[in-house]
Amino acid sequence: MSSDWINLFPTPVWKRESWREPTIDEKNFFTRTQSKERLENRGNSHTEENYVLNAPEMTNLKKDLTSAINSYFQEVWQPMYDVKVYITISWINYTEVGQFHHAHIHANSIISGVYYIDTDDSDKVFFSNPQPMWSTLRVEPKEYNDWNCAASWLSTPKNSLILFPSKLEHSVRESTNPNTRISLSFNTFLKGKLSDTLDELYL
Repeated sequence: MSSDWINLFPTPVWKRESWREPTIDEKNFFTRTQSKERLENRGNSHTEENYVLNAPEMTNLKKDLTSAINSYFQEVWQPMYDVKVYITISWINYTEVGQFHHAHIHANSIISGVYYIDTDDSDKVFFSNPQPMWSTLRVEPKEYNDWNCAASWLSTPKNSLILFPSKLEHSVRESTNPNTRISLSFNTFLKGKLSDTLDELYL
């Protein structure tokens, strides 16, 4: 009798390296924004402005990000009705050498994304396992895999884009990048007809 491993309820994280290089206008916008006042985070800082993608210089970038997030949504959610994803808030993160980005999720959002503006080969984002088997029992593994790891990391080269469920906890460890690590984060929500009834959580 044959047997198979079945990964139930996987977490869909999408990544594309060299997704898109900023235009000249966008690069100038990022340069100007970097010199403005920032809000201090727990381990780094971010723009005071929470709607950076609404700037005129960001029109094409916002359009491209919206297209990417809707492709992700259609592939993963497979909606029956006409449902679209739209970007709500957006901001730019700044992480200096020795700084970090604390573990967090994105509230009031469906899918979140990060566009990496200025990074180096050492930069990574860490995702925490939402269903850790070690939550009640800790068994030291001889080799880590998708089931027994508490966290997993993805490299974040310049111009790459990562999309993920907003409830997935993620963080950035202490940066060794001698330059400022710059990334643009955004949240989303849905518009359109979602369902006919209130009790269609189960098939």
